[in-house]
Amino acid sequence: MSSRSWSSSANLMAREISARATEAVLEELEVTGEPMVAQASAADTEDPDAADPDHDIVHLITIGASSAALRSLMQRHGTAVYRYCRSTLRDNALADDVHQQIFIEAYRDLGRFAGRATLRTWLFAIARHRVLDAVKARRRALVHLEERNTTNVPDPSPPPGERIDDVRLREALGACFDELGEHLRTAVLLRYQQGFTFEDMAVVCGEKPGTLQARVMRALPKLRACLEARTRGRL
Repeated sequence: MSSRSWSSSANLMAREISARATEAVLEELEVTGEPMVAQASAADTEDPDAADPDHDIVHLITIGASSAALRSLMQRHGTAVYRYCRSTLRDNALADDVHQQIFIEAYRDLGRFAGRATLRTWLFAIARHRVLDAVKARRRALVHLEERNTTNVPDPSPPPGERIDDVRLREALGACFDELGEHLRTAVLLRYQQGFTFEDMAVVCGEKPGTLQARVMRALPKLRACLEARTRGRL
């Protein structure tokens, strides 16, 4: 990969990680100490039988008003779904296509929504599957075209003695996110960008909450080590 391509990819990833996700991850890393063990948030201990926050949209689905339900669903969650697609795929055009596919599929399946999870969780389960499909399709299409030249990768660290600023810290974190494996990156984004509980993440990913919590906890020290390497320990 050329230095220009690497820089573009790192900068894009930095931009696409929301401010909320960046701050949450940096706080979790406690950049002057060891990563914290994930603590259960209030959201993690909420009553699973509590009313769906999107109960008004669920009502529209129940009475068969699918078009109105879709409009409300897109208005309320469209931006978050698009941010997730863009953060994971790191390709605006592909994210646009996948975002459209997600809501087409959601519209098609609204009548089958059974309420076993919240509507938002159900929507992100669709999003995750379509994103994974897009990743696999892109990987197949580019398998013979990818060039892996790491010799020209620039060192993003500031000169010795220069205090690292917020912009460089965010850019470094973006590059480190880019280095995480797909499963770890997805777990961190769902947890810190979208604010899902581990129980909701389990529904989205079709895996056990403990597995996803373990992935988040594996990702945090990887992010810390990567950040320290890229900032030469000046966190």
